[in-house]
Amino acid sequence: MGGIPTQDGRRIRPGMLLRSADLHKATDADLATLDRLGVRNIIDLRTRQERHMEEDRLLPDWRYFPIPVFDEGGELGKQLRGLIAEPGMFIESLYPQMIDAPMAVSCWKDCFGHLLDDGGGTLWHCTQGKDRTGALAALVLASLGVDETLIIDDYLETNRFMPHTSSKLAQKLESILGARVDGDINQFLTAAPAYIHAFIGATTRYGGLVGFLRTKVGLSETDFERLRERYTCDASDMPRD
Repeated sequence: MGGIPTQDGRRIRPGMLLRSADLHKATDADLATLDRLGVRNIIDLRTRQERHMEEDRLLPDWRYFPIPVFDEGGELGKQLRGLIAEPGMFIESLYPQMIDAPMAVSCWKDCFGHLLDDGGGTLWHCTQGKDRTGALAALVLASLGVDETLIIDDYLETNRFMPHTSSKLAQKLESILGARVDGDINQFLTAAPAYIHAFIGATTRYGGLVGFLRTKVGLSETDFERLRERYTCDASDMPRD
């Protein structure tokens, strides 16, 4: 996410904020690249079952924080399983839940706690690096003063890197959710504008993403200042190719 401009003319510092899919298939070269970039903290947004099925590959000196956005059980899990026949509806309904569900709010609080307190670069991920990862990316970019249009553009960049084939993803989802996926599985593979708009739209009653961060996540003005000091820099300080 390095280089994304903020509304006050600064830029996201390179090597400090990264988002990805899960790391269970990361090669030694991949891990070395992340280490060279300065990654020191890994936030895993997956459920316990997902983590158990495909454990991340990590370097010994990295700090690892499993912080699930939601669980397989509970009312949210039941609701999502009930929508499995309509993948588009499934995904679009997921995004407001990442604003409304108490477990999701608790997750975001923990994530920002680490972003405020831990040194080094932070990489966060879910399974595909699209939905939960995209939601946290939107919140982080908003906290740093990035314009909403660029937040949406960054989310849509996910479509360039979607790694799974539809058949493999269907098998994985059915294993996790315990239900057959009957709808168009390709909708799970797409970062659609409607999805991120649903997420941002769910924050309207708080005054938008920043209002949500203040009201529900509990960030203070001092917190915003610390985040911007740590994760942004003057455009003139950006490395040149």
